[in-house]
Amino acid sequence: MFERLFNYPQGLWQQATLVFDTGWSASSLLLAISLALVFIVATLWRRELTVPRRSAIALLQAVTAIVALTMLWQPALQVSVAAKGENAVAWVLDTSRSMAVADAVGNADSTVRGAVSRRAAGLDVLERLAVGEDRDFTARLYALDASVSSVDNLDELRNRPQAPRTSIGGGLETLLGTLNDSALAAVVLVSDGADNSDRIDAGWWQSIAAAGVPVHTVGVGQSSHAGDLELASVDLPDTVQSDTQVPVRLTIRHAHGGKARVRVTSAGKLLAAEDISLPEGVHLSVHSLVLPTGDSGIRQLEFTVQAQVGEEGDPIVADPTPANNRQPRILQVLDVPRRILYVEGEPRWEYKFLRRAIDDYPGVEIVSLLRTSPNKFYRQGVQEASELANGFPDTREQLFKYDAVIIGSFEAAELSTSQQSALRDFVSQRGGSLLMLGGRQGLADGGWGRSVVAAALPVQLSSRLSADTFLRKRAQVLPTLAGLRTPWLQLADDDSANIAAWQGLPELADFQSVGQRKPGSLTLLEVQSADAGITRPVPLLVMQRYGRGQSLVLGTSGTWRWQMGLPSEDQRHELFWRQLLGMMVSQSVPRLAVEPGRSVYRDADHALISMLAYSADYLPLQAATLPVSLTSPDGRSQLISLSADIERAGRYVGELPLDDDGPYSITANTPLDGESPAVPLASVEHWWLAESDTAEDYGSVLQADFLQRISDSTGGTYLSLATVDRLSDVLASENAALKRESRLPLWNMPFFFLCLIFAKGIEWALRLRWKRL
Repeated sequence: MFERLFNYPQGLWQQATLVFDTGWSASSLLLAISLALVFIVATLWRRELTVPRRSAIALLQAVTAIVALTMLWQPALQVSVAAKGENAVAWVLDTSRSMAVADAVGNADSTVRGAVSRRAAGLDVLERLAVGEDRDFTARLYALDASVSSVDNLDELRNRPQAPRTSIGGGLETLLGTLNDSALAAVVLVSDGADNSDRIDAGWWQSIAAAGVPVHTVGVGQSSHAGDLELASVDLPDTVQSDTQVPVRLTIRHAHGGKARVRVTSAGKLLAAEDISLPEGVHLSVHSLVLPTGDSGIRQLEFTVQAQVGEEGDPIVADPTPANNRQPRILQVLDVPRRILYVEGEPRWEYKFLRRAIDDYPGVEIVSLLRTSPNKFYRQGVQEASELANGFPDTREQLFKYDAVIIGSFEAAELSTSQQSALRDFVSQRGGSLLMLGGRQGLADGGWGRSVVAAALPVQLSSRLSADTFLRKRAQVLPTLAGLRTPWLQLADDDSANIAAWQGLPELADFQSVGQRKPGSLTLLEVQSADAGITRPVPLLVMQRYGRGQSLVLGTSGTWRWQMGLPSEDQRHELFWRQLLGMMVSQSVPRLAVEPGRSVYRDADHALISMLAYSADYLPLQAATLPVSLTSPDGRSQLISLSADIERAGRYVGELPLDDDGPYSITANTPLDGESPAVPLASVEHWWLAESDTAEDYGSVLQADFLQRISDSTGGTYLSLATVDRLSDVLASENAALKRESRLPLWNMPFFFLCLIFAKGIEWALRLRWKRL
C-alpha cells in the first residue's frame, strides 16, 4: 500500500534525500505557500459565510494550493540505486535430507497450502520472489548440501536428489569468496539451519562478516517435531580409570513431557538402564546418570533413549525419526593411576588419614616423602629404588613426572632456590596442581611467604620471620556460596542434603591464617574465628589458576577429626579427599594431548584433529611435524604427520581420512623429535567413530537462532515464512550492490492526485449543498 501511494518502498524513502528538480529552494516553496494562504484568507474574508463554513472552504483550498505548488516545484528522491542487471543476488536453497520434513506452513500469499515439505516451501519462496523479469537484481540460483553448486533453473532445484549432510559453513564461505562478472549484492539463504559440518568456529564468523555482503536468511520448518525423541548429545570423558564410576550427561530433545528410558549397552551387554522424566513445556532437557567403568580396555558404548510413554506405559505418539534415538561413544578405560607427590616435614595424624582415605581409590596414587629426622626421609609408593632417593626432586624433569604436589608441615628452607623455582614452574609451566596444607611448619610459619613459590599461591602469606599463624583451636568449617556450587566439594546429591552434610561434620582440630586473598582467587571453605569477641569468617580453602595449572591453600591439618568423630561407615572424610585429589590430577596438563573434538563424525570424509605436544620440561614442541599412527576400523595402521600450527607453538593439526564406518584411533608416543630416550616416556591414544547416512537425523529442527546470528553477523535480516514477503523491501535497503546516484520523481505520486481530487471534490460538494458556488 505504501509503495502504491508514494511510488517507492518505505525502505527507499528512509535512505533518500528530498530535493527539487526545478532547482528552486524549499524556502521559496514555503514563501509561495504562505502567499497562497494569504490570498485564500483575503478572498474568503469578503464572502458572506459563517465562520465554520469559511474555515472549511479555506482548509480545503489550502490543501489544494499546497499540493499544487509542491507538484510545481517537482520534488524528487535523491538516492544511490543499483542499476538493473548490474548486480546479482545469490538465492541459496538447502537441498539436504532434513528439508524433506513436512512441517513448513506458508503465509497467505504462498501458493502452497497446509503443511508441506521444507523444500517445497523454499521453492515457493524462490518462485515468487526470485524468478521473474521485473527484478532489480539478477537472480543466481544455488543448491546447498555438502557443498554449494550453481543451478540453471528451479526445475533443476526441484529435481535435485536429497543429500545426506549439510555444510552451511563451507557453502557460505565458498559463495562469499566467489567472484563473477556481476557484483554480489546479497545472499538469500533458505534453510532450516541444520548444519552438521565442522566449519563453524570463531574464524568462520569473522570471515563471513568481513566479506561485506549481507546474508538474509529465511527459516523454514518448526522448532520441534511432533512426537520426535532425539538423544541430541552424550557428554562423558574420553578416558577414565578402571573400576570407578563415570558421570554421564545426556541432552534429550523431545516434543512432549512424560517418561522415557535410557539404556547403555556394550557389545550387546546391558551396562545401565534408568527411567527418566521429561519435563513439559520445554523441548530440550539435560539428564545425568552414573556408569560403572569396569576393567581396563576400549569399550564401544551405545546410548539409546526409548520412545516416550505415558502414565499407562503406552507410547504418547509414534516417533517419526527413531534413528536419532541413539548415540554411540568410545570409552577408553585405563589402569594407569595419576601420581601425587606428598611431602611432609613431620609424622602427624593428617598424613596418616589422608593416605588412608585414598588407599582403595583407583586412579590416584600418592608417593609420599616423610621427613623422620634431619636429612632422612621415609618413602612410600615409589616405583623404583632410585625414585626420591635424595629427597625432594633435584631437577625439573624429575618433579614434572608427577601430576600434583602436596606440601604439608614442611619448611621452605628445606628446598634450594632451584627446587623452589621448579615447584613454582610445576604449576605455571607444567600445568600441575599444588596444594599447601597448614601445620606448625607450614604456610607462613614455614617461611613460604618469603619463598619463590609464593608467587604461585592464591594468598599473600605473611613474610615475617616469626610468623605465628597456626592455632590449635577447634573450628567449624562451612563452604562458601562458591564452594556449594563446586562439584568436587559436594558431600551429598542435592543442595539441602549437601549443606546438612557439611554442618554435621565434627570441628577441625586446628586452623591457620592463610593471609590475604590475591585478586582472582576463590574462597571455597571458611571457618568461624572469634577475635576480640567478634566472630567472623576466615578463609580456609582458597584456590586460583596460575599459568597452565592451579594452586590451592588449605589452612588446617585437622581434617582427620572428621574421620575420628564420625561412624566408621560414614565416608564424608574419604569423599572430601578423594574428590579434591581427583580434581587436582584431572586438571594436570599431559605432555601429549588431543584437543576436544567430535566423538562421532557423521557422513564426513575426513576428521579434523589437533594435538598439543610439549617437551620433557613442558616447553612447546618446536618440530615442524608430529608423527601419529592412524588405525582404521579394519585394523590397518598408517603413519601420518600433523603439521605445526603457525599461530600457536606446540599445536599440531591435520585432516585424517575417513574411508570406512567404525572406530578410528590415533596414537602418538615419545621420545619426540630430538629428545633423548632417557627422558620419561609419554603417550596418548584418542578414539572416535565414523558413521554414514545419519547426519541429517540429528538436530533437524529449525535452528532459528543460528540463522538469526548469520544475518546479524553479516548485516542481513532473518525472516520466517510468515514474514518472507518483506524480502523485496529488505533487499532494496540492505545490500552491497554497486550503486549510482539517481533522482526519482515524486510529482506524479498517486498521493498528490488523490489529495487534489478529494479536496476539490469535497469543496464543490459543500458549495452545492450550501448553494453558494
